[in-house]
Amino acid sequence: MGEPRMAMRMVAAIGALAALAACSTQVEAPVDSLTVARVMGQDVAVPPLLPIAGSVWPAQEPPRGTIGNPNAGLMPWDETASQIQQSQPLVAPPVVPGRRGSSTPPDLLAQPEPTPALRQPDMPPYPTEPARPRRRTDGRVIPTPQGPAVTTGGTGSYSTYTNPGGGSGIAIPQGGTTTLLDADGTVRQVPTPR
Repeated sequence: MGEPRMAMRMVAAIGALAALAACSTQVEAPVDSLTVARVMGQDVAVPPLLPIAGSVWPAQEPPRGTIGNPNAGLMPWDETASQIQQSQPLVAPPVVPGRRGSSTPPDLLAQPEPTPALRQPDMPPYPTEPARPRRRTDGRVIPTPQGPAVTTGGTGSYSTYTNPGGGSGIAIPQGGTTTLLDADGTVRQVPTPR
């Protein structure tokens, strides 16, 4: 029994050595690299970084128009158009007396009578189902091993309850079971009452 295991170990060891030999091929770093030359301790002549000759900043922007000087930055052909506009006096449009109280034009206020072909027949209102009464969440009894707990309010997804001994908590119905979270931190699961 010991010999087959020993043979398997030797085969595994020979395979591991063969794999290690395949991984141990020597790779030479590129000799012309500055980093390799520095690591190898060779003196490397690197020219220093110098500023670029000339101005690298953009030219100054022309002045922009403002409220105080609207013609600033205009081209010569724009200035003449602006001067023509400024030379003409501003005259308010004539005020036309009209109806007060609405900014809607009168032609839009008058609605034409619908043609008989487009008039909808008088139909009774759409029948609606009466609203279902909400299920009561207070006064339900939840049987527990300590005695019946009685719900005191809540919604459809939870209820508050009072224990027979006077403690209170929150009841969360979850299908066939109800989780009871007591005020003292106790958590219990009981069957959901039907």
